[in-house]
Amino acid sequence: MQQPETPKRDHQQIRYQRSTALWKGSLCFLFLLLCVSLLWIIVDGQAERLETIYYSIAAVLGMWLIGPLFFMFVSRLTRTPAVLLSWDDDALSTGKRKIPWSKIRKVELASPARSKWLLSASPMFVLYLKDGTRSHIQTDHLLSKKELNQAVALLQRTLQEQNQVR
Repeated sequence: MQQPETPKRDHQQIRYQRSTALWKGSLCFLFLLLCVSLLWIIVDGQAERLETIYYSIAAVLGMWLIGPLFFMFVSRLTRTPAVLLSWDDDALSTGKRKIPWSKIRKVELASPARSKWLLSASPMFVLYLKDGTRSHIQTDHLLSKKELNQAVALLQRTLQEQNQVR
């Protein structure tokens, strides 16, 4: 005798707005142009000795801190489709990897302060797996606080539903 199948849930996604990646990337680009302008002032000889020190430090630090963000936003802007993560009844997919719901114990939102290289670390979804490991899904500063909280609540609710089905 055949058991009735549980209805399959549609493929769900957490998407980001391309416009967010565009305006944040544009802002980073303008800041990088400012850093390059400071270096040009030094090379062109328009800065005095003390200004040369300040300008060079400001330019290098600015490129160090903002450069990676610029490339991150450009990467997200060109990515098709504009999805951070997606899932169905079987697994959660981050584009690079699939994690079955049966292996996930808990989902939380984490907001690290800074990386070890003083670069900006974006909020992330943390998946606590049943084998004791964790998997991090970066949001790359593309979701607002409200969107982050809604997304983590949705993921937690989906995990709870998946645990009840199994």
